[in-house]
Amino acid sequence: MTTGSAIEVSAGEIVDAELVEDVAPVPAAAAAPTAPSYAVTRHTVLGPGELPPRADEQARFTEIDFQVPEDVKRRTNERGARNTRVNRDSSRDRFEQWCESQGRVARPTTTTANVAAYFGHLMEKGKPDGTKYSPDSLLAYCGRIVSWYPKGERPDGSLIREMIQDYRLEEYIPAGGEPEQSAGLTLKYLVKVLAAIDETTRIGRRDAAMLVLQYGMLYRSVEVTNLLVRHVRIDSDGVWVWTAKSKTRRTGNGRWRFIRDREDLQIVARVRAWLTDLRVLFEPTEHDQNPPSGEPAYQPNKPLFRALTTLGNLKRRANATVRGQFLTGRAVNEMVKARAAAAGIALINGLKVTSHSLRAGPNTDMAEAQVPLADRNEAGDWHKDSTLADDRYNRPDGSIDISKHDPLDAVPLYGGPAHAAVAQARAAATAGQEE
Repeated sequence: MTTGSAIEVSAGEIVDAELVEDVAPVPAAAAAPTAPSYAVTRHTVLGPGELPPRADEQARFTEIDFQVPEDVKRRTNERGARNTRVNRDSSRDRFEQWCESQGRVARPTTTTANVAAYFGHLMEKGKPDGTKYSPDSLLAYCGRIVSWYPKGERPDGSLIREMIQDYRLEEYIPAGGEPEQSAGLTLKYLVKVLAAIDETTRIGRRDAAMLVLQYGMLYRSVEVTNLLVRHVRIDSDGVWVWTAKSKTRRTGNGRWRFIRDREDLQIVARVRAWLTDLRVLFEPTEHDQNPPSGEPAYQPNKPLFRALTTLGNLKRRANATVRGQFLTGRAVNEMVKARAAAAGIALINGLKVTSHSLRAGPNTDMAEAQVPLADRNEAGDWHKDSTLADDRYNRPDGSIDISKHDPLDAVPLYGGPAHAAVAQARAAATAGQEE
């Protein structure tokens, strides 16, 4: 037996106290267990009996989890085709600059109202040269800007696209806007362009070979510039051409396609002549434009078409940091326009001749020859279900020719006999008035 507490007493003092038994201390009441919290979103997919991840189970990242080697960082920054990157970044930069000028927020996130206001501005003000933006251009800008933001934080692109569609119907078309198309450089025009080229020069032989290959393959300009020496093989009755990838087929295996030789295009002779030129060309140095002991231009993994000097030697490409030894699509476009203009064919049916004319031209020729759409899609590397070959790349011109027929040509010029007749009539009228 013990007392509940220690009590000090003096001698002779009587203390009144209650005696109790020893007992164990009563433990505090245990807290009820907390139900686990789970991280669930609308995208969570669970199997039978499977639980979602717990909210408190977070990854413990360290500094190394956010670092990549320098070459990997470069690849992430340069993903996608260069033209696509340049167009994408410039569209986003212009939107960001406009937001700053208006006191609006563009980054790191933005609002649908900001994007809608920006596109309203573009529709209202138009381009710096005073012309209107085409609806197709605005749709491209919309996609680039909306995709700038993470999923779940993106502005409502559907609203912007509806605005652009209304703009197309209510403003652009009534104002005379129409899609800017390239002319179709069909066979009857292409042979005229080829006839005007001086193929006794190395530049002439290069351009002629490029034109017939681009026509035969329905190539875009960048696709013909991406050809390597090993991508072309001459057969007895035509040329085999390997396409590693195209704009509409960026992944997957490449393909060989055969272009049969024709008397009007002389594809075999023109490609063979250019390959012969490549065999005698060597990479220029600082002191020699064509050193015989230098690095040969004719190598399997080197570009098929090269930039040339006026003397027909290879141009040094030390400052060509983007494409290196490869030509740019812009250079091909300028070549096509210059060759067409020299042949008097800068315009066909009011449309400008560009490098894209060598894609529309052969498709138009095949369509007029009743080649099925499926075969033309295969030839032009369009998707098998695409209708672009009919809707956008067919340029039939009927009987219209490059002669530029004008009914007013039948009216005599004001001069010569016509001028004399008019002068005589006026003199007689004046004399009658004086009498």
